[in-house]
Amino acid sequence: MLTKGSAIMRTPLCLVVMALLQGCQYDPYANTFTTEKPQTNAIVGRYMLKDQTVVSGGLSAMQGRPSFVELAADGTFVATNVPPFVFGARPITSLSSLVSGRGAWQLDSVGGVENGTGKIKTHWGVHLGSQSPQIQSPGFTGDKPPYGLIFTIGDPDSGTVMILERAK
Repeated sequence: MLTKGSAIMRTPLCLVVMALLQGCQYDPYANTFTTEKPQTNAIVGRYMLKDQTVVSGGLSAMQGRPSFVELAADGTFVATNVPPFVFGARPITSLSSLVSGRGAWQLDSVGGVENGTGKIKTHWGVHLGSQSPQIQSPGFTGDKPPYGLIFTIGDPDSGTVMILERAK
C-alpha cells in the first residue's frame, strides 16, 4: 500500500532516473565562449585551424589543405575551407563540404550561453557576409586576447566543431 509520503519520495527519484536516462544537454565547448564584447582591434588578424571534430583524424584529416579566416581592419575577410551556412540543411559530415569565400565581416552576437544560474550571456562572434557561398558565422573563444574562433556544426551538444586559433 502506498502512503502519501512514499509517493512524494518517489517523484524526485523518478525525475533523477529520467534525467540520467535522457542525459544532460550541454555544449562541451560552451565554457570557452567569449561572453564579454571584444574590442575590434583585438579580433583583427588571421585565424588558423587548430582542431576539427567533423571527421576522425583531427588536423591530419585535412590532408594538408589550409583552413583559415582572416579578418582585416577595413572590415573585409577571406575564408578558406570553412563550414558553409545553408538554412534548414543538414550539417556537413565530410571535409569535402567546406567552402571558401570573401566579403565583409561584422562583430555581433552569434548566440547565447547559460551557466546554470538562469542568466543567458551573449556569445560574441563574427558574421561573415559572403554572397556565394554563404559561410557560417563563427563564435569567439577565450576571455581575453588573443581570441580564437569556433565553428559549431549542427547540434551544439554533439561537439562537432572546427576550432581556429589566432596566428602569431
